[in-house]
Amino acid sequence: MEYLGLARKYRPQKFSDLTGQDVVIKILQNSLQTGKISHAYVFSGPKGVGKTSTARILAKALNCIDSQNKPCDKCPSCVAIKEGRAMSVIEIDAASHTSVENIRDLRENIRYASAEGFYKVYIIDEAHMLSQSAFNAFLKTLEEPPPHVVFVLATTEPRKIPLTVLSRCQHLQFKRIPINLIKQRLQFICNQENINATEEALYTIASNSEGSMRDALTMLDQVTSFTENVTQDNVNLLIGGTDVNVLYELTECLIDGNREKIILKVEELNNFGTDFKRLVGDLINFIRNTLISKITKSFKLYISESEASLIEKLNKKTSEEHLVVLLKELINSEFAIRSSFFPRVIFEITLLKLSFLAHFKNIDDIIEEAKKKSPLQPPSLPLNNNDDISLSQNWFKFLEKLEAQNHLLAMKIKHAKVNFADKEIQLIYNGGASFYAESIKENLSEIQNILKEFISDVKITIHSYEDMSSKDSKQTENLKQEAINHPIVKKTLQLFEGRIFNIIPKKGGNNV
Repeated sequence: MEYLGLARKYRPQKFSDLTGQDVVIKILQNSLQTGKISHAYVFSGPKGVGKTSTARILAKALNCIDSQNKPCDKCPSCVAIKEGRAMSVIEIDAASHTSVENIRDLRENIRYASAEGFYKVYIIDEAHMLSQSAFNAFLKTLEEPPPHVVFVLATTEPRKIPLTVLSRCQHLQFKRIPINLIKQRLQFICNQENINATEEALYTIASNSEGSMRDALTMLDQVTSFTENVTQDNVNLLIGGTDVNVLYELTECLIDGNREKIILKVEELNNFGTDFKRLVGDLINFIRNTLISKITKSFKLYISESEASLIEKLNKKTSEEHLVVLLKELINSEFAIRSSFFPRVIFEITLLKLSFLAHFKNIDDIIEEAKKKSPLQPPSLPLNNNDDISLSQNWFKFLEKLEAQNHLLAMKIKHAKVNFADKEIQLIYNGGASFYAESIKENLSEIQNILKEFISDVKITIHSYEDMSSKDSKQTENLKQEAINHPIVKKTLQLFEGRIFNIIPKKGGNNV
């Protein structure tokens, strides 16, 4: 007996067999119950999601003898359509019937009623392949067909169908089938066929099918053709997937910044004939799983125990932020790797570039480390002598008390650059932080009162970065002019034919 592939053997025969197209099914079932059948439909969507199967089921339902359960899949009409011998259902491949002559023949034939059913159903597959002239010849027939005719135009590219055609049809859009639903269907078929398959393997097949049930069943068929046990390793062997240990080693090299090992590993993979275009996609998925595992433990990942163990090791060595950056940069580089004539080189350079992020740290961790190294010393404060050290320590104590009393106000002060001048503490705001300056001015008296407990006879002043820059610029210009007018400087400039490049005020004594 001729072998029947799983995709054909388990082709949906009833609306209940269709997976992941609930909206489309609901619309068609309601139309059948109310008798509001459209004269023409456009079924659009990705490949392998059930467009043609749904068209056949609709044809069976329209011609089914059973008045309660449509389609019943048992009456002579349903059986004839199922076996492909019904004269009431005409399937046309638009790719090989693109001319006006083909449409003229169709127009001639639709005038005759079906000899064995209630409706004549024309299923035009890949309808977007019809020529423009064929569509034009089809318009009038499509708009006003005989009452016993229903057209179903199935297409993967609805944008190529003229709007004049779409406006004459009821357009139903099919979507990609979710991975979990494909996996459930695969599990059901494996139980029916007594196929030994692991959950991880079925998940891998489902995730690589790109939402196509037909592709998933074809892939399962291929795996079972060379092995009795459908495991993740066997599936990877078929689809060219990368071994999880390789993905772990590459990710570990990125986290550790081990560039030498990256070069050696890429060379080893290249010698094995690895497809780097495929490898970058597998690496992205692996790091994505690592990130998901790092963020939440409740999210179920369909991965093997060995992969889960490797991911747990990686999570102990890195942070969520680091993984996000790695993932983002790999995704940005994927197109360049896939489209390059030198995918190995682009892949290698991408990994080397990412390895420089090995010392990546969360900003919160950096702040905590800074506090541990010098808990009483804000890094932005100048520490030139003992008085400055004492002043900065008291300033930090002042901030601690203010934060305890008014956390929001303390936060606004921390956004400022602090400059200690003579009898003055300058709070300088720049960019977006300038927004806080007005709020600080309104609460200046409260701030000043708390400050007196730690630093006396000092007032706080509020400045913008632009004001300080302008002030410094004027001061520098004055110093420059003063320097140019100095007799010694003039003589030096004339002697060496020089020019003044920068002015640095001297601490103590004269400026020049």
